[in-house]
Amino acid sequence: MYKIFINEYPLILTANEQDFYQGGNFKLADDSEEGIVGAVETLEGSYKTIGNFGVMVMTDDEEACFRSFAKPYKKIAAAGGIIFNEKEELLLIMRQGKWDLPKGKVDDGETIEEAAVREVQEECMIGKITLQESLGKTYHTYSMEHKRVLKTTHWFRMYTNDYSNMQPQLEENITELKWFYPKEIDLDSLNTYNSIRDLLQRVLKS
Repeated sequence: MYKIFINEYPLILTANEQDFYQGGNFKLADDSEEGIVGAVETLEGSYKTIGNFGVMVMTDDEEACFRSFAKPYKKIAAAGGIIFNEKEELLLIMRQGKWDLPKGKVDDGETIEEAAVREVQEECMIGKITLQESLGKTYHTYSMEHKRVLKTTHWFRMYTNDYSNMQPQLEENITELKWFYPKEIDLDSLNTYNSIRDLLQRVLKS
């Protein structure tokens, strides 16, 4: 299954019809090129007309469907982390008025893992980080210089106890860093992006 957030709403590409019955207000679309284009157009305009909403494309070939969807987009790879400390608290950052997770673009010549650690260290001024397991990917789209962009972010679970000099990277519009006990986080009301909310739901329930 692929879940791509377009204008904060999910486009789901799946071969498993049971996904349709997992809750949510989903419109169905077919996996033709016209069907996918129509689904994107629906989600790009949805903020004007609807609330909790998404589009689901049922397909026999998720990979081919994703390639068809992604064709018009400029691709950007990013990496970041959900980082925990010795108290089992996790770190959230306040970026442009929303709670977020530290992440950033992968530089030329970097591995995904190297980029994830570097971005967390740069954005939070954290010292030694232990990279743990992969937490999968998130996908979201946005416009940049009149072009559609598809960002794929690779996520990792991380650990540190070296954060005494922690501070936000102001030039990246980060204004606050805060450790949270997972049980204290109300994901339904947390002021964050839906792609981040979805990732946190998956990680904290596992």
